[in-house]
Amino acid sequence: MLPTMNIGDLKVSRLIVGSNPFTGKSHLDRETDADMLDHYTEERIFSMLERCEAVGINAVQSRGSMPVMGLLKKYRDLGGNLLWLAQTGKDLSTFSEELDEMMKYKPSAICIHGELSDFLYLNGMLDRLEGLLEQMRRKNLPVGICSHFPEVLIYAEEHGICPDYYMASVFNLFLPDPKRGESTPGERFDISDVPRMYEVIRSLSAPTVALKILGAGRRCADQNEVKNAFIEAFSSMKVGDGVLVGMFDKYVDQVRLNAEYTAEAIRLAESKR
Repeated sequence: MLPTMNIGDLKVSRLIVGSNPFTGKSHLDRETDADMLDHYTEERIFSMLERCEAVGINAVQSRGSMPVMGLLKKYRDLGGNLLWLAQTGKDLSTFSEELDEMMKYKPSAICIHGELSDFLYLNGMLDRLEGLLEQMRRKNLPVGICSHFPEVLIYAEEHGICPDYYMASVFNLFLPDPKRGESTPGERFDISDVPRMYEVIRSLSAPTVALKILGAGRRCADQNEVKNAFIEAFSSMKVGDGVLVGMFDKYVDQVRLNAEYTAEAIRLAESKR
């Protein structure tokens, strides 16, 4: 089994599988999106999730929307044992309705969607963060805050909001345009974001899951580069933090390799502490 982290009363593997590849969201290019969509039939998704469990990954993360939450419910109804770490919707106006609908599919924990937290930050509305978190707490599950902006996580710490966990993208896909105070169009992947976010992760009081550690495929020129990204992640975070990685296993057995890299990176990080 892989080492675990504590999210509320849950024991979660420090490597979590992401669901974006299942719906063709590569954050890379249209060709990869289409390749993922073509590959990930229901049968192949279930097969990949079974292999995740076999190597010690015990949790999957996705937004609480269809079709993925329906697929995950079916997988669990068929005997799958993965924990489901859910993200809320992105829109304030439908937040409550989407949260209630999500609960029908039995999430194990719920996190405020990163793009919603980012929206609050960009629009000077971070004072809404605690209220959303309290609304989620009433579902009696561990609750978290996700963001691409270090400032959101720092705000939560400074204002004593105290989620059960954080999720932090090491790449800030939506860095604001300082001239307009708005998010730039499209997505950006600037390597200079990475050390800043790891610095903030180390300062957080709750367990943290780092995402986009591979830059959505931009740090995957070869397996040595992939392995080094895992080593960087676990050596840059707190003891007990984890990573979230989407896995596209059509060409390479990413499930097995990522589990091996995680175990090795954790051993290496612990030997240096």
